[in-house]
Amino acid sequence: MRSKQNRQGENDQERDMAWVTRVRAGDQAAFSEVYSAFFPRVYAFIYRRIGDKAEAEDLTQETFVQLYRSFDSYEGRSSLLTWTFGIAHNVCSRYFRHCSRWMVGPKDARELEDHPSDAAIESRLDATHLLKRCDEVLETSRRPAHQEIFRLRYAESQSIRAIAKQLGKTSEAVKVSLRRSRNALVDGVPELDLILDNVAHSA
Repeated sequence: MRSKQNRQGENDQERDMAWVTRVRAGDQAAFSEVYSAFFPRVYAFIYRRIGDKAEAEDLTQETFVQLYRSFDSYEGRSSLLTWTFGIAHNVCSRYFRHCSRWMVGPKDARELEDHPSDAAIESRLDATHLLKRCDEVLETSRRPAHQEIFRLRYAESQSIRAIAKQLGKTSEAVKVSLRRSRNALVDGVPELDLILDNVAHSA
């Protein structure tokens, strides 16, 4: 028997693809439905990062503009909400790149009610973007063999023992490679330790 969660996921996927099909056909009402359904959660996602209500409102609007423009490239490999959060993440990243300092939000920025699935999506997005930055740094500082060990450990969450067996190395050699890769990343990715530890936790 299918679980309630699986049935809900299938229903959400059907709803998402119906929305996408209608928007692609020029149905403005469909996009209004998406906007109404997602706006509170996307706004909360952005506000937690920005900490300023007016800026969060503007960036949420920008996110939906970008979402509308991206419907033709949506393939359904993730939920439409996850896709939208990914756009919001990129909008926030561009915002901070153009700021002269990291803005710390007011205390009530953390008082918004979190949706459990939103927190999980946000965590995965952070990890994905971090790993992409790690790859960029390692390409210029570590040999391909060491990049592969790092990818297996943190992108695929494989255990040290599994990586060693797959690559024909000792567990100690894998540990040394990972340690040196992490040392190479210290300057380029300062928040590395906290997030990578979470990524590999289940391995």
